[in-house]
Amino acid sequence: MKVRLLTINQATANSKDVPQIRLQGIWLEKLGFIAGKKVIIEESYGKLVLKLVNIVEDK
Repeated sequence: MKVRLLTINQATANSKDVPQIRLQGIWLEKLGFIAGKKVIIEESYGKLVLKLVNIVEDK
């Protein structure tokens, strides 16, 4: 497992400043995080876990 250090940025939503974490890079693709796929985010204080999910959407 590789460890990466990111900085939490500030963004504006509904005229309020909110924290923002931006993930981007080839390394995401190598881990299976391809544009258009869905992820589940499990949250607990001080921890986020992102998991890919396979959802079949009705057309």
